[in-house]
Amino acid sequence: MAILRVLSGDETGRVMPLSEERTILGRHPNCQVVLDNASVSRHHAQILESHGTFYLEDLRSRNGTFLNGQQLDGRTLLSDGDQIRVCDIVVGFQLRNDLPPSSLILKTDSITGDDPNSTRETLVRSTTAEMPVGPGVATVELESFGTGGVLDEEFEDDISSIIAKVDTSRLASDAFRLGPHPDVKLKAILEISQALRRELEIDSVLPKILAVLFGIFPQADEGFILLKDPQTEKLRVKATRARGADATDQVAVSMTIVRKVIDSGEAMLSRDLQDDSRFSGSKSLSQFAIRAMMCVPLLDTAQQAIGVIQIDTRRSDPGFTEEDLDLLVSVASQAAMALENARLHEAVIKQRDVERDLEFATQVQLGFLPKERPKVPGYAFADYYEAAMSVGGDYFDYIAMPDKRIAIALGDVAGKGMPAALLMARLYASTRYELFTAENPAEALNRLNRDITGSGIGHRFVTFVVMILDPETGDIVVVNAGHIPPQLRRSNGTIEPVAKEESGLPLGIMPDHEYNAVTVHLEPGDTLLAFTDGVTEAMSGDRAIYGRERLKQCLAAVNGGIGSQIKALVSDVETFIGKNGSARDDTCCVGIERLLLDDSTI
Repeated sequence: MAILRVLSGDETGRVMPLSEERTILGRHPNCQVVLDNASVSRHHAQILESHGTFYLEDLRSRNGTFLNGQQLDGRTLLSDGDQIRVCDIVVGFQLRNDLPPSSLILKTDSITGDDPNSTRETLVRSTTAEMPVGPGVATVELESFGTGGVLDEEFEDDISSIIAKVDTSRLASDAFRLGPHPDVKLKAILEISQALRRELEIDSVLPKILAVLFGIFPQADEGFILLKDPQTEKLRVKATRARGADATDQVAVSMTIVRKVIDSGEAMLSRDLQDDSRFSGSKSLSQFAIRAMMCVPLLDTAQQAIGVIQIDTRRSDPGFTEEDLDLLVSVASQAAMALENARLHEAVIKQRDVERDLEFATQVQLGFLPKERPKVPGYAFADYYEAAMSVGGDYFDYIAMPDKRIAIALGDVAGKGMPAALLMARLYASTRYELFTAENPAEALNRLNRDITGSGIGHRFVTFVVMILDPETGDIVVVNAGHIPPQLRRSNGTIEPVAKEESGLPLGIMPDHEYNAVTVHLEPGDTLLAFTDGVTEAMSGDRAIYGRERLKQCLAAVNGGIGSQIKALVSDVETFIGKNGSARDDTCCVGIERLLLDDSTI
């Protein structure tokens, strides 16, 4: 198995197996290798495995990923002994995990370079996709009440035949109280534990509980388990059991007792219900000739009743004793724990399925983004992308036109998460088609708007801007569909918005809306930057908004080209957010620079 071995950093020597097809390195907690450092992007780089071959790819990180001292530009094949640097962390790549640590020696060029953000304080820790789970777990899918029980809806406030009440929350935390027959009680607890410890499904747990209880209480004729529906709070019969040749699926459920137990959280014992005048009108009790019963609440970890276990008998001798009730309380504590574990297990399984789907969706979405920037003599391009969630609705693309012009498209789908990402995928394909087939950029957006408006996607819209560069003249045609105006920074440091007045409605609102184009000219040293509102609407811990004025001030203060401007802007936004703030939306920046003559000949 291939591994990564930490060669430089606080966890030097640590080994991380590459056991998955995709291993992400970054600052976000869901990364397989977490780098807890502000200079590291949330999803910084990834290692992909295909049939035993490994590739390293930078995920458009702010400070880049370096392989053997060289900054990555696109997906690169990994060889045995290669060294990867992310900010201050250097890890070695080995195809085999049985090689000694001395087989990898830290190279000088792996820890030097043009990364100005090295802090030498990066913490690397490895995480896995697996989560430890307890001895059982899952979320309940509750059934509706059917033929498994008859509910008696009488509610008396006093029940004279209840001769014992037990505080089950106290018993759950205290040691098990052994009575006159400690061997029987201990055997019961062991049987319940053995029956439940391997069961992770509710449908398997509940019948097994009743089966064990009927073995413990030979005088029991009927039993049932009720659970609360977490959505409706209604009680549902989830399992029943009856003894004897004439046994049926029906059992008597007296809600008088059940409600008392649920509301009080106390176990109750009734030795002779038939002699109690308060139950003379109960059809369920009279029909089934129930003489004695025990009803015990099932308490969750917050000591709230989530259901009950009830055991009935038609015999008055032997009936149930206080020792029997004490035993049932202890059994119910084990059962409640098994139910809680079962619910947690199902929740974990569902969450893993969701995370697996999100990981795949993230990889698919990253595949839509450009793998490399255009290489045009006399010009430089730069970009940055980071989703607020695993997937996002921001989109950008470089499109090489047939006449050697370069189109840059940037869009922001309303909303976040999977719905926005799906619409972004559609926008990617439609934009390319319309730009290639339309007579001009304005007509391309007119057609794109009609396509989105009539697509039946609901009340979603897209702010969008397209910028088409003619490298021969330095002219850029800009068409804006309700997006934040791109910022034109002249070589003298002045900044002005582009296509602010010509901005039309976002895509997807009015099908017949017509868009207008505006042309700006780039002189050597000028830059044009487009970005989404994830930049300007970033929020600090005291709920202040970053805003466009601060963005202009940041750009004006940068002494460098478009790459330096984007890097400085992203750093300034993260500093503004701080530890207690939040990125409210996906973040995307893309820009063009017309190089000075000296720079263009390099």
